[in-house]
Amino acid sequence: MGCSRLDRNRAGWLVALAICAAAGCQTVRTPEEKIAKSNLPNEFHKVSMPEYVVEPPDIIDIEVFQALPGRPITGERLVRPDGTVTLGFYGDIYVEGLTVNEIKEKVVLHLRKYLTDSALGIDILDPADPEKVVAHLDPKDSDRVAVDVMAYNSKVYYVSGDVAQPGRMPVTGNETVLDAINYAGGMLPTAAQGNIRLVRPAPPGACCEQILPVNYAAIVSGGDSTTNYQLMPGDRIVVYRDPIVRFGILVDRIAAPIQQTLGVAFQYGYTKRILQGGSGLFGGAGGAGTSAAAARNAAAPNLNNNPLPGAR
Repeated sequence: MGCSRLDRNRAGWLVALAICAAAGCQTVRTPEEKIAKSNLPNEFHKVSMPEYVVEPPDIIDIEVFQALPGRPITGERLVRPDGTVTLGFYGDIYVEGLTVNEIKEKVVLHLRKYLTDSALGIDILDPADPEKVVAHLDPKDSDRVAVDVMAYNSKVYYVSGDVAQPGRMPVTGNETVLDAINYAGGMLPTAAQGNIRLVRPAPPGACCEQILPVNYAAIVSGGDSTTNYQLMPGDRIVVYRDPIVRFGILVDRIAAPIQQTLGVAFQYGYTKRILQGGSGLFGGAGGAGTSAAAARNAAAPNLNNNPLPGAR
């Protein structure tokens, strides 16, 4: 009776957990029909990104073609956490929040302390009279200084959940949801292909973030690009785990302490039986030895009661 009641209680708890797990998997999704009618950029309807703004930890290349002898300015430079880059002998400049053209202009203005305007390409000299300036260019129009972005490290998107290699990846302006999942090594066997979301944080001044469903089966098997969104900086792609797998893990976590307790109890009972059986065995052996000794004594001749013949 006790075991049957225990089994019924355990079954009831498992049913309750199953209902809770199923309820937890229900999510509010934006209808795909509404997304199809919107202007959200996707695989075949992409938009151009705004002009790139440099931030840490981007890597930029700065080239100055007529620097001081023995003091060249060339090669890649990492944007430090404080937003500056080094020009070596020429000092540091602050570049965070600037576009490539703005950085070029700032480099030219900074180097005017060390180089002539003609060396920096903002003064155009008369070929017939090298001392005569025929034109003065805007610093950003100089052809003696070049600036470019070599590594777009500050604008990223994130892939998390049941994928082979979750993490953050740089945005170059052309990635889609399908690209991101493939770059992350694909989905694991435990992933729920029908439960993938794109979470897009609210831009400054907006009220709330966007949570967009991803129909992976339609993208891969049907060639439907409706939910194969173009990725923007800050996007988060979340690949959820299959609810059956999640429920199995939950049951294992609940059952693990019970199994451990039962294992300890079983080991204790088994050890106790072994010890009790050993005590009986040793006691029986001792009794048998005593009986055998008594039998030998009884069979031996009694020298006191049976004197030798001829004795008085």
